[in-house]
Amino acid sequence: MGVSQVVAYVLLFFITISLGLIALGAYIKSQQLLLHAEDMRQNMDLNQLNTRIFIKSVAINGYLLYMTITNNGSTVLYDFKDFAIIIKYYANVSNVSTLIISNYNYSTSLGPYKWVSNTVLINPNMVGTFIADLPYPPYPNTEATVVVVSNYGPEAIWRGVL
Repeated sequence: MGVSQVVAYVLLFFITISLGLIALGAYIKSQQLLLHAEDMRQNMDLNQLNTRIFIKSVAINGYLLYMTITNNGSTVLYDFKDFAIIIKYYANVSNVSTLIISNYNYSTSLGPYKWVSNTVLINPNMVGTFIADLPYPPYPNTEATVVVVSNYGPEAIWRGVL
């Protein structure tokens, strides 16, 4: 009976050690995931702080609005599907000046309420052109506002006459 008790205690000891190692492994893995998530968040915060965009110029050609964007920050801009472009302008709808405020979505092909880029990324100190397809042409000599928001948060605002 003495040997069987020793074997039972040794077996119980190894099971306890095994369960402890499994729990320790799970804890270490969860800490690694948490550390990775925190690192990603910090990276996003740094990218947000280092993003500076500027609308250099805006031009109109029929239904197309051309926006020249300058990247004055140190972060590469490339994730255009997460950008937001909002355009407020007075449209020429049947020769009547009509205020239109709309959100434009990134696309690979132009269409009403969509925009495209002439480049796949905008490096720091580089310039890119965004082209938005307006649903109606602008009414001549009326004010407009264009807001471009990057995927990191900082925005650029242009106000002028189209």
